[in-house]
Amino acid sequence: METEIRVREVMSRPVLTAEVDLDVFAAANKMISVNVGSLIVVREKKPIGILTERDLVKKVLAKARDPTRVQVGEVMNAPLIKIGPDASLRDAAVLMLKSGVKRLPVISDDGKLLGILTDTDLVSGSSTIGLGEVLHDLIEMHRENVHFQEPREMVRGICERCGQISDNLVSVDGDLLCWSCRDIGQ
Repeated sequence: METEIRVREVMSRPVLTAEVDLDVFAAANKMISVNVGSLIVVREKKPIGILTERDLVKKVLAKARDPTRVQVGEVMNAPLIKIGPDASLRDAAVLMLKSGVKRLPVISDDGKLLGILTDTDLVSGSSTIGLGEVLHDLIEMHRENVHFQEPREMVRGICERCGQISDNLVSVDGDLLCWSCRDIGQ
Protein backbone atom coordinates (compact mmCIF):
# COMPACT_ATOMS: atom_id res chain seq x y z
CA MET A 1 0.00 0.00 0.00
CA GLU A 2 1.37 3.42 -0.99
CA THR A 3 1.99 5.94 1.76
CA GLU A 4 0.69 9.38 0.87
CA ILE A 5 2.99 12.15 2.00
CA ARG A 6 1.20 15.37 2.89
CA VAL A 7 2.39 18.84 1.97
CA ARG A 8 2.76 19.77 5.66
CA GLU A 9 5.45 17.09 6.03
CA VAL A 10 7.88 18.61 3.50
CA MET A 11 6.96 22.30 3.24
CA SER A 12 9.53 24.93 4.17
CA ARG A 13 9.04 27.32 7.05
CA PRO A 14 9.15 30.05 8.05
CA VAL A 15 8.07 31.88 4.91
CA LEU A 16 9.55 35.24 3.99
CA THR A 17 6.82 37.86 3.58
CA ALA A 18 6.55 41.50 2.57
CA GLU A 19 3.77 44.02 2.85
CA VAL A 20 2.11 44.96 -0.43
CA ASP A 21 3.37 48.56 -0.24
CA LEU A 22 7.06 47.70 0.30
CA ASP A 23 9.30 48.94 -2.51
CA VAL A 24 10.91 46.24 -4.66
CA PHE A 25 14.42 47.44 -3.82
CA ALA A 26 13.81 46.64 -0.15
CA ALA A 27 12.05 43.40 -1.10
CA ALA A 28 15.00 42.27 -3.23
CA ASN A 29 17.42 43.02 -0.40
CA LYS A 30 15.19 41.07 1.99
CA MET A 31 15.29 38.08 -0.38
CA ILE A 32 19.08 38.32 -0.72
CA SER A 33 19.60 38.56 3.05
CA VAL A 34 18.13 35.08 3.60
CA ASN A 35 19.04 33.61 0.20
CA VAL A 36 15.56 32.88 -1.14
CA GLY A 37 14.09 33.42 -4.58
CA SER A 38 10.64 34.64 -3.61
CA LEU A 39 8.53 36.18 -0.92
CA ILE A 40 4.84 36.05 -0.17
CA VAL A 41 3.09 39.39 -0.40
CA VAL A 42 0.70 40.12 2.45
CA ARG A 43 -1.89 42.75 3.25
CA GLU A 44 -2.81 42.92 6.93
CA LYS A 45 -1.06 39.55 7.47
CA LYS A 46 -3.18 37.81 4.80
CA PRO A 47 -1.30 36.34 1.81
CA ILE A 48 -2.41 37.94 -1.47
CA GLY A 49 0.41 37.35 -3.96
CA ILE A 50 3.96 36.20 -4.58
CA LEU A 51 7.03 38.09 -5.78
CA THR A 52 9.81 36.10 -7.45
CA GLU A 53 13.26 36.93 -8.77
CA ARG A 54 11.81 36.50 -12.25
CA ASP A 55 9.21 39.20 -11.53
CA LEU A 56 12.00 41.57 -10.52
CA VAL A 57 13.90 40.91 -13.73
CA LYS A 58 10.94 40.98 -16.15
CA LYS A 59 8.79 43.68 -14.58
CA VAL A 60 11.35 46.05 -13.09
CA LEU A 61 14.90 45.60 -14.42
CA ALA A 62 14.03 44.82 -18.06
CA LYS A 63 11.75 47.85 -18.14
CA ALA A 64 14.36 50.11 -16.50
CA ARG A 65 11.98 51.00 -13.67
CA ASP A 66 13.37 52.56 -10.51
CA PRO A 67 13.07 49.77 -7.89
CA THR A 68 12.79 52.31 -5.07
CA ARG A 69 9.64 53.74 -6.70
CA VAL A 70 7.87 50.48 -7.54
CA GLN A 71 5.82 48.75 -4.88
CA VAL A 72 5.71 44.99 -4.50
CA GLY A 73 1.96 45.03 -5.12
CA GLU A 74 2.50 46.45 -8.62
CA VAL A 75 4.65 43.55 -9.84
CA MET A 76 3.58 40.56 -7.73
CA ASN A 77 1.74 37.58 -9.18
CA ALA A 78 -1.86 37.43 -8.04
CA PRO A 79 -4.20 35.79 -7.36
CA LEU A 80 -2.07 33.47 -5.30
CA ILE A 81 -1.95 29.84 -6.43
CA LYS A 82 -1.92 27.97 -3.13
CA ILE A 83 -2.43 24.58 -1.54
CA GLY A 84 -3.66 23.26 1.78
CA PRO A 85 -1.39 21.51 4.30
CA ASP A 86 -3.21 18.17 4.04
CA ALA A 87 -2.99 17.88 0.25
CA SER A 88 -0.82 15.07 -1.07
CA LEU A 89 2.50 15.67 -2.79
CA ARG A 90 0.97 14.16 -5.91
CA ASP A 91 -1.79 16.81 -5.87
CA ALA A 92 0.82 19.53 -5.28
CA ALA A 93 2.92 18.32 -8.22
CA VAL A 94 -0.09 18.30 -10.53
CA LEU A 95 -1.06 21.82 -9.42
CA MET A 96 2.50 23.10 -9.94
CA LEU A 97 2.71 21.66 -13.43
CA LYS A 98 -0.75 22.79 -14.53
CA SER A 99 -0.19 26.29 -13.12
CA GLY A 100 3.43 26.63 -14.27
CA VAL A 101 4.69 27.62 -10.82
CA LYS A 102 7.70 26.49 -8.79
CA ARG A 103 6.38 27.57 -5.40
CA LEU A 104 3.07 26.94 -3.66
CA PRO A 105 2.22 28.83 -0.49
CA VAL A 106 0.63 26.48 2.04
CA ILE A 107 -2.47 28.16 3.42
CA SER A 108 -4.79 26.93 6.19
CA ASP A 109 -8.58 26.89 5.80
CA ASP A 110 -8.76 30.15 7.76
CA GLY A 111 -6.31 31.86 5.39
CA LYS A 112 -3.17 31.66 7.56
CA LEU A 113 0.21 31.24 5.82
CA LEU A 114 1.74 28.03 7.20
CA GLY A 115 4.67 27.40 4.88
CA ILE A 116 5.73 27.16 1.26
CA LEU A 117 6.24 24.13 -0.94
CA THR A 118 8.92 24.50 -3.60
CA ASP A 119 9.71 22.23 -6.51
CA THR A 120 12.84 21.22 -4.60
CA ASP A 121 10.75 20.28 -1.53
CA LEU A 122 8.49 18.28 -3.80
CA VAL A 123 11.34 16.29 -5.30
CA SER A 124 13.02 15.65 -1.94
CA GLY A 125 9.72 14.62 -0.36
CA SER A 126 8.84 12.36 -3.24
CA SER A 127 12.10 10.46 -2.85
CA THR A 128 10.98 9.05 0.49
CA ILE A 129 8.18 7.07 -1.20
CA GLY A 130 10.02 6.52 -4.43
CA LEU A 131 10.63 9.49 -6.66
CA GLY A 132 9.63 7.48 -9.70
CA GLU A 133 6.05 6.84 -8.55
CA VAL A 134 5.04 10.48 -8.28
CA LEU A 135 7.10 11.89 -11.13
CA HIS A 136 6.37 9.04 -13.57
CA ASP A 137 2.64 9.75 -13.28
CA LEU A 138 3.24 13.44 -13.94
CA ILE A 139 5.38 12.74 -16.99
CA GLU A 140 2.78 10.36 -18.40
CA MET A 141 -0.04 12.80 -17.69
CA HIS A 142 1.70 15.51 -19.71
CA ARG A 143 3.45 13.40 -22.34
CA GLU A 144 0.60 13.60 -24.90
CA ASN A 145 0.08 17.31 -24.41
CA VAL A 146 3.78 18.11 -24.82
CA HIS A 147 4.46 15.90 -27.83
CA PHE A 148 1.44 17.03 -29.82
CA GLN A 149 1.94 20.74 -29.29
CA GLU A 150 3.69 22.86 -31.86
CA PRO A 151 7.41 22.34 -31.38
CA ARG A 152 8.85 24.86 -28.97
CA GLU A 153 12.44 25.42 -28.12
CA MET A 154 11.86 25.47 -24.35
CA VAL A 155 9.21 23.66 -22.32
CA ARG A 156 8.64 23.62 -18.55
CA GLY A 157 8.19 20.28 -16.83
CA ILE A 158 10.02 17.20 -15.66
CA CYS A 159 13.10 15.86 -17.43
CA GLU A 160 12.33 12.40 -18.77
CA ARG A 161 15.88 11.16 -18.08
CA CYS A 162 16.74 12.44 -14.58
CA GLY A 163 13.29 13.36 -13.21
CA GLN A 164 14.23 16.93 -12.19
CA ILE A 165 11.84 19.83 -12.69
CA SER A 166 13.19 22.24 -15.30
CA ASP A 167 12.20 25.49 -17.02
CA ASN A 168 14.30 24.57 -20.03
CA LEU A 169 13.26 21.19 -21.45
CA VAL A 170 14.10 20.51 -25.09
CA SER A 171 12.94 17.53 -27.15
CA VAL A 172 15.87 15.26 -28.05
CA ASP A 173 14.95 12.11 -29.97
CA GLY A 174 11.40 12.33 -28.65
CA ASP A 175 12.38 12.80 -24.99
CA LEU A 176 12.11 16.09 -23.08
CA LEU A 177 15.51 16.67 -21.49
CA CYS A 178 16.94 19.32 -19.14
CA TRP A 179 20.18 21.11 -20.03
CA SER A 180 22.24 18.75 -17.87
CA CYS A 181 20.94 15.58 -19.53
CA ARG A 182 21.29 17.14 -23.00
CA ASP A 183 24.96 17.87 -22.25
CA ILE A 184 25.57 14.29 -21.09
CA GLY A 185 24.06 12.83 -24.25
CA GLN A 186 26.27 14.86 -26.60
